[in-house]
Amino acid sequence: MMSKTVSATFKTTVAARQAIFELEAAGFTEKQLSVVAADGSIGKSFNVERETKAAEGGAVGGVAGGVIGAIAAGLAAVGSVVIPGVNLVVYGTLVAAAAGAGVGAAAGGLTGALIGAGIPEFVAKRYEDEIKDGAILVVVDAKDSDQAKRAKEIFDRGDAHNIAA
Repeated sequence: MMSKTVSATFKTTVAARQAIFELEAAGFTEKQLSVVAADGSIGKSFNVERETKAAEGGAVGGVAGGVIGAIAAGLAAVGSVVIPGVNLVVYGTLVAAAAGAGVGAAAGGLTGALIGAGIPEFVAKRYEDEIKDGAILVVVDAKDSDQAKRAKEIFDRGDAHNIAA
């Protein structure tokens, strides 16, 4: 079975959080999700204080519960991942692995990291612009085509923009 990437941006905190809650209810785990946002927008998106330390991240996660809690704890523990051109906060193995491997620096910032994570170039460029403008990117690493279809349906029902599957 090969995994499939499904992604979308959200203009509001409420929309991003709702999509993540619905993904969790559909059986997706925090290990299947990546979240990328500009440094300035992440705190208000997931109730993460920029000064939060890793140990406190667990407390944030415990209070929030579920996948949102795991993401908040992970964001608090991980902090900013600096990709040339954009100061970002990245959560999740899919995008963080691409950025950490230097794909972003070699291919041109966030766009390169997203391409390395399996997102088509024209979509990645659009996502980078939206994130710079405050949007939140949610990326799902679906286990199979059925899960990919469910993720896309959740994004379609929500307030998602530029859905790519």
